[in-house]
Amino acid sequence: MKFKAIIITVEMLLMTGVLQAQNIVDSLTIKSDIKLYGNLYHQHHDFFEKAFSYQGLEVGVMINRNFLLGIYGSCFVTNLMTEINNKLHFIWIGQSGINVGYIHNARKRIHPGFQLNTGAFSLRTDEKNFGLFQTNKAEFKLTGLVISPQIFGELNITDWFKIRTGLSYNLYNFKDTTIIQPSDLNHISFTFGMVFGCNK
Repeated sequence: MKFKAIIITVEMLLMTGVLQAQNIVDSLTIKSDIKLYGNLYHQHHDFFEKAFSYQGLEVGVMINRNFLLGIYGSCFVTNLMTEINNKLHFIWIGQSGINVGYIHNARKRIHPGFQLNTGAFSLRTDEKNFGLFQTNKAEFKLTGLVISPQIFGELNITDWFKIRTGLSYNLYNFKDTTIIQPSDLNHISFTFGMVFGCNK
């Protein structure tokens, strides 16, 4: 009998806790203005002292018109040709991860913001050219982490479309430095993006 009473008491306490947690979640949901957004972007970079570009996509949510939370992915759409150890190499890089950011005065026509992208990258290189969907055939494969802080400005064009331009610094971290050094990849980059989502 005592055991049943303890079980019933514990169940009642758990149910009370669940209901309170649900009320908190409901309250936050009602008070928070959450909108979906997407950003198609082009990131102009320097790799191995050569100008080259990522094409990328970022999707996520904007909370209360200020806070950004999402995921991103970007890659070379063609291979970069460069010399490594006096030999011509073809290089491909892709990266993906999560991003967080903050936008100040999002309703104003022109407004600033900042963002931090954190993720993993994959680099492929070979003396022979390889296709965009043949990266696993490349002779040398390198993986690591990348962190990209960014400051940007946005221009509201319509209620659902804006232009974003920004500057970021990409920091690559990896263990195997026999062929490629972090200094070959770490540089300031310029980003141009088209952001879709409700700006009201």
